[in-house]
Amino acid sequence: MSSSASTSLDNSELKCMEVWGGNGSRENHFVRPGVDVWITSQAVDCDLSGGSDLYLLSSCSSGRITRMMVAEICGQMPDFSKLSDELRELMKQNINTIGQARFVNEISRRFAECSEHGCFATTMICTYFSPTRSLSLCNTGNPPPLFFDSRQQDWSILKQAPANLDATPESWGVTDLEEYQNFETKLNSRDLALCFSNAITECRDARGKTIGLQGIYERVRKLDPAQPGQLISTLTAGIREEHPENLSVDDATILLCQGNQIRVPWKDNLLAPLRYFQGAIDKTEIE
Repeated sequence: MSSSASTSLDNSELKCMEVWGGNGSRENHFVRPGVDVWITSQAVDCDLSGGSDLYLLSSCSSGRITRMMVAEICGQMPDFSKLSDELRELMKQNINTIGQARFVNEISRRFAECSEHGCFATTMICTYFSPTRSLSLCNTGNPPPLFFDSRQQDWSILKQAPANLDATPESWGVTDLEEYQNFETKLNSRDLALCFSNAITECRDARGKTIGLQGIYERVRKLDPAQPGQLISTLTAGIREEHPENLSVDDATILLCQGNQIRVPWKDNLLAPLRYFQGAIDKTEIE
């Protein structure tokens, strides 16, 4: 595998009714009503022979709904391309849907079909609805997110018992309930939610021992939550220094959300019906 090129943080723009994302190495920061989003992905398999991480972000017709998805797809190029295209289309079709149950169930069905051809995928799906500051999460096979409560000034591992959904853990190919999480929480101003792919927890410390979720949690607690724009780069830089093979074997993607005080502009409210009927705009770049 060839190593990924260096990336620099891009303060990107995501407009209403747009779907952004792709695969490959990127560092992007988006500001949406109620939430800031940082996405960092470091790709190491440039020929996609074994699959890749896919990351997608969308905003509804008014900007109230921000949806994020990170998927680890393990499969040959034709399977990766097919599943990536299907996930992108599902993001577009559900761009104005507040609840993500239908979206999640449809993805579960696509994953099941893909597994019949030897393609396996895990995913983290997050939907933020700014009027209620609700953050819905569905995690299948990825490490549980970490959550920073700005009032308590402390981090915690964010996991709860799965909520009722037609899509069961078994339908995702997940047999351990620890690997299946589906619930809703609040993301208030200055709260943080940190999601990451398995490649992060699979890194090793200086003694060669797997860091694991608890190890990532302990390292994140030492970082400054008041500097969210530097949190991901500081975390990954520290992990790289611990072992020469860290973040050089598999694609690694990290998603960070922070609640903000930004409201939906009146112009976006006014234009929402027109955008709705015009349909979603595809700004993805999938190689």
